[in-house]
Amino acid sequence: MIELIVAIAVMGILTALLVPGLSHARGAVRATICASNARQMSMALQMYTGENDGLIFPLKERLASSGTLWWFGFEAFGGPTAEGSRILDRTRGRLWPYYQLSDSVEICPAFAVNSGHYKPKFTTNWTTYAHPLPLMNPASPTRTGDINEPGRTVAFADSAQINFFQAPASPGNPMFEQWYYLSRLEKTVHYVHDGRANASMLDGHVRMLDPQFGVNILFPEAPVGRPPADVLIDIS
Repeated sequence: MIELIVAIAVMGILTALLVPGLSHARGAVRATICASNARQMSMALQMYTGENDGLIFPLKERLASSGTLWWFGFEAFGGPTAEGSRILDRTRGRLWPYYQLSDSVEICPAFAVNSGHYKPKFTTNWTTYAHPLPLMNPASPTRTGDINEPGRTVAFADSAQINFFQAPASPGNPMFEQWYYLSRLEKTVHYVHDGRANASMLDGHVRMLDPQFGVNILFPEAPVGRPPADVLIDIS
């Protein structure tokens, strides 16, 4: 009996030592997959602009009476409007043709969709990476050739938003959701990889972002903040 108790105690100690290491390793794998996703999205953007006279897509476009073409998919008019029930056709997203039919490219594996604090917007996962809002202004289309520092300009970054204004979220029940644009004024960079975020630059390379202006940590799964000052999200 004493030997059994000692063996159980030893196993408990070993487990306590191994679990943090395994958790760290799992996080590192997720961060690596995420970096690969961000790189593929940046490459897809390069191919898209190469076929569209260098122009970056607008945030959204109203297609006559049919629906709204967001950069990440198409939402038809007349469909469900409640959060979580909206229908999105991701195959009509601007970059979809360049992903070689891999629908996981736009989804970071570290984004906690199974959390009780997560609020879905559409009936499917859609994107966990955001593109700079100033580059998607339909009133002033951006050409990649007009961007002076593509190596410092973000193409896509880990993103999430804290929502407290759309049911089932509320001021008393904030939730986090997937998000799709970056702004200097909003905390939507998702510092989900041990307090850092992956970002691909317009020149194709990927780097980690560190928060510089504070992070909103209502939930451990969704620490969000503004883009750091050392990267650009507009025409420089």
